[in-house]
Amino acid sequence: MNNEFTQEHLDVFSSAYLFRDLEPDELDLFINNTQYAEHVPNSVIIREDEQGEYLYLILSGKVRVTKRTYEGIEQILGILETGDFFGEMVLLDRRSRSASVYAHTRVELARIQHSKVASILNDNPRIGLKVLRAFSEVISLRLRNANDKLRSLPFIERTF
Repeated sequence: MNNEFTQEHLDVFSSAYLFRDLEPDELDLFINNTQYAEHVPNSVIIREDEQGEYLYLILSGKVRVTKRTYEGIEQILGILETGDFFGEMVLLDRRSRSASVYAHTRVELARIQHSKVASILNDNPRIGLKVLRAFSEVISLRLRNANDKLRSLPFIERTF
């Protein structure tokens, strides 16, 4: 574990939705493979369409998730805060980043290389089931929120 992690950071790990069902020794597998990172407001953490190699957990602060429209306008999809995670989709589908993520405030992050996450999940099926269930629940919630936002658009052109 990086010595820049504080007890508050470790508390975020144990209470984060992604890791909430893990036993302390199971959680340690992730913590021991984690790097600490800080970003100032408006700095780029993830760029849309780039290849990704990290899963991120927000230890403090907020990030904003954005997506460019076909017209090149950057739309805010959401704000994530302490305890939230991002960067998981690449781990699941091995495609490029689907959105950009910027530090909205000063943000402290834990980042874990996808290869290390995959290794932990593959070597420990019980942990894998718990973490993949949490991934699925959060992705489902995010999809439902996106669907609700689409419903609120004034109109959607039918192209079929």
